[in-house]
Amino acid sequence: MKLFFGSNQLIRVPTFGKGNPANDYGLGLYLTPEMDMARLWASKFPSGGFAITYDVDLSSLRVLNLANSGEEAILRWITLLVEHRFDRLQRARYQERVEELIRRYGMDLSQYDVIIGYRADDSYFRYATDFLANTLSIDVLAEAMKLGKLGTQVVLKSKEAFQKVSFVSAEEVSHDSRYERFRSFTLDQYHALKTTDSDKNTFIRDILRRGK
Repeated sequence: MKLFFGSNQLIRVPTFGKGNPANDYGLGLYLTPEMDMARLWASKFPSGGFAITYDVDLSSLRVLNLANSGEEAILRWITLLVEHRFDRLQRARYQERVEELIRRYGMDLSQYDVIIGYRADDSYFRYATDFLANTLSIDVLAEAMKLGKLGTQVVLKSKEAFQKVSFVSAEEVSHDSRYERFRSFTLDQYHALKTTDSDKNTFIRDILRRGK
């Protein structure tokens, strides 16, 4: 399948083991199924960048798909974000909830080559943090996912997955303000969705009470 990557460098052959381990699902190559999203990411670099097209053969790879709006998938997604993106202070602030989420919904990602899931970069990370803080219900979070407001990403995690990547082409992208406009737009989306929330909905406090 064709997948896209926004970068400040022209990368013909992605290198396994490089990157930021504090990304949503840990170390890996984070791709998008949307060329426009790759262009958006490339545009944020001061000197511009590249929207790169790769062909990735997923047919023989072990794929974990978390990109649906079911409650369990959402909770596994939230738990992975907590494990990889929360800093020490955030984890300490919500220690009891963090530990219980990991106990119930934690996953060993080493058994998968590829993860398909919702992204949580910048503005979108607010959904996860507010859910953990008990100020956003899982109902509203599921609605955001169902409407496609969060967007999906495809993450290559294993050496085997990197071996299935073939460079197709690259498009130069100049620096402009589209990324900042996008962040502003997503923040507006978030505030609009939050106004639809209700105390009658299900919050993390309700979920973690189950089975106790």
